[in-house]
Amino acid sequence: MKELKLKTKSQIAYDMIREMILNGTALPGSRLILMDLEEKLGVGRGPIRDALLLLDQSGLVQNVPFKGAIVMLPPSYKEMQIIYEQRKQVEIALAIEALKNATQQQIDDLEKQVLEMEKNSKNEHYFFHIDRKFHRQLYQLSNMPHLVSIVEHFMDFVQTFLTVRTYSEENIELFNKQHKNIIKALNTKNEKLLAETLEENIMIGLKFVQEEMQKYPKIMQK
Repeated sequence: MKELKLKTKSQIAYDMIREMILNGTALPGSRLILMDLEEKLGVGRGPIRDALLLLDQSGLVQNVPFKGAIVMLPPSYKEMQIIYEQRKQVEIALAIEALKNATQQQIDDLEKQVLEMEKNSKNEHYFFHIDRKFHRQLYQLSNMPHLVSIVEHFMDFVQTFLTVRTYSEENIELFNKQHKNIIKALNTKNEKLLAETLEENIMIGLKFVQEEMQKYPKIMQK
């Protein structure tokens, strides 16, 4: 029972620290100090240490000898290119499986997400989170949880870079249009439209990453 309780606290600590990293509260390159985390999270050092080890394995944290746990820097541009290429292949495959499996009610639920994104378009940070929620909800309909988990892992790395950045109105308008086309493809069982729209959606995201990284030439050179 004690072990189960400890695992539960470790998972709680993991989720809370991970969220700090993804929402930009813990910035890339910053140290995660045990004493500070214990005070902020209200969790003991044992579970926090376990959580930091798990986060090290996930790639969001690096445990450095004599320095402690440090939030990993975002991927280099070369890494981002590969991440987006892999995302494109896996996400299109998941979306096509979702198209085959989705009920009308599930498609309607996704459409509600699209309307929510349009409604909250002016809040760019919130838009990113509901955009990710929309894609997660779509891919979960594939009934391929392991591949969904891989996409989520990729998105964690992307989010550490994007969470502190602002989308332009032009990009948000384009994303909203693409999401509507995804719903249209699902309703009409049009695999070609779904694949083309999703590829465009993902690669526009890479273009945005490139534009942001060009502001920091040293990142682009890595």
